[in-house]
Amino acid sequence: MSEIPLIGITGRRKKGSDVNGVLAVQGELDIDLFFTNYGRQVSLAGGIPILIPRDANSEVVSKLDGIVLSGGADVDPKIHSPEEDPSLSNFEPGRDIHEFEILAGAIENDVPVLGICRGLQVINVHAGGTLFQDIPDHANINKPCDDRHHKVSFGEDSILSRIYGSEIEVNSLHHQAINKIGKGIKVVGWSSGGEATEDVIEAIEIENSRIVAVQWHPELLPGADPIFSWLINQANK
Repeated sequence: MSEIPLIGITGRRKKGSDVNGVLAVQGELDIDLFFTNYGRQVSLAGGIPILIPRDANSEVVSKLDGIVLSGGADVDPKIHSPEEDPSLSNFEPGRDIHEFEILAGAIENDVPVLGICRGLQVINVHAGGTLFQDIPDHANINKPCDDRHHKVSFGEDSILSRIYGSEIEVNSLHHQAINKIGKGIKVVGWSSGGEATEDVIEAIEIENSRIVAVQWHPELLPGADPIFSWLINQANK
């Protein structure tokens, strides 16, 4: 392990033409990126953020001390719920397989993992679970990213309850959520109150591991979020 933990962060793949300021001749080139907020929170917690490029395989996990499975496009419904309407999902080709490989490597090497929004869904689907395709009450996308949309209540004796207490208010940008729970997944948080009227699973842990995930975006809330401190503390063990 490094003296300062190296925390790998998965990201998105875009074409050069999708990014302002890129030369037209570079329009068909691939760009791997993540929102700065993830790296900023890792740095505030005492780690060094490292982008995991799409072309890196699971072997990169053995060189890292922790993983953040970041938010982004939907998991392809053909993987978890092929009977659902694919038009309700906006997925990113290649990302699911890549993050499944990274997650499998983390499990094999006992590397701590923090899943955020899409990351929670990836963890559940990887474990054989399924997702609800569309929950519009939770897609609070027309307000600032740090708008506290609803509360999340945590089960007793969970990692998340030790981090946050029994209840917190969170932002919400997701329109999909866990339906069938995957093997080994322990549900530890549920939405409650606020503008989101439909209760959904908001936090999970994998039993007998150092893997936790949340459905909201803690990296977008003000200040240093304690869940990143948890990740760094685990990475230091």
